[in-house]
Amino acid sequence: MSLSKELILLTVLVLGIGTKDAYAQDSLSVLYVPLIGITSIPNPATLPNGPGNVTYRYAVKNFIKEVPLTDIKVSDDVCDSVKFVTGDDNRDSRLDYDETWRYSCTTTISQTTESSATATGMANDITATHKANATVIVGSEDPAPQVSIVNATKVTYPLLLSAQGSEVIFTYKVNNPGVVSLSDITVTDDKCQNMSGKLGDTNGNNLLDPHEVWIYSCTINLKHTTISTVTVTAKANGLTATSSDSITINVNISQPTTSPGLPEWKIVSGILAAFILFIILKQKSNIKKRK
Repeated sequence: MSLSKELILLTVLVLGIGTKDAYAQDSLSVLYVPLIGITSIPNPATLPNGPGNVTYRYAVKNFIKEVPLTDIKVSDDVCDSVKFVTGDDNRDSRLDYDETWRYSCTTTISQTTESSATATGMANDITATHKANATVIVGSEDPAPQVSIVNATKVTYPLLLSAQGSEVIFTYKVNNPGVVSLSDITVTDDKCQNMSGKLGDTNGNNLLDPHEVWIYSCTINLKHTTISTVTVTAKANGLTATSSDSITINVNISQPTTSPGLPEWKIVSGILAAFILFIILKQKSNIKKRK
């Protein structure tokens, strides 16, 4: 073995330097972002004769088939005693894709009131949140419009992205849980501008009828973790209904990384060991020459 190779080998052994550079490996993964949806339906929706009791009925859905949701919570800003009614078919305390969890809450409404119900659930250490607004009209028989949106986005991309980022397609499902058809539907996203036209107007009347679902999509290139909020507005009976939903896309940018920095004592000991080996080999060489 030559002197240079012996020195290099000793340096590698003492300093603990590997024979290959250490780079972070990009791994293609599928990130299923949890998506929860809630509708809030008041019964009755109108109190034409003045104040009275109203029962809010809530339906909560999981819109991602691949992952169940846990830690489901439902609250309403005008009704405190929200109670679970039914829906956990397999009794595993997880909201599965094919389940609908139902809740209810009863309170007294004395004047026209807009309420906001919130549902939350978790999957993959990410919390999904969705709000549903409902309005009870007091002193009139004309019901208020009800509209709900579910940002039903399934995100698939490398969890570690290149510096150029990655394309993500948002898909929005807008439904009408009320009893009157809705007009003048607008859907906007604060992070995505190229919103597609609607699909789902089954009878072609340009009204979002009860039980219809209109679908929109929008494509965006993401380079950083982003919170996207979509808002929908609709009109009926001279009133405007609004709903919104947010989703967080977590983006980690992959960067080449080298081995961790070496402690100073390893550097010093490595240099010293190399120097000692050099002296030993030089002495051996001198002895051979004398012979």
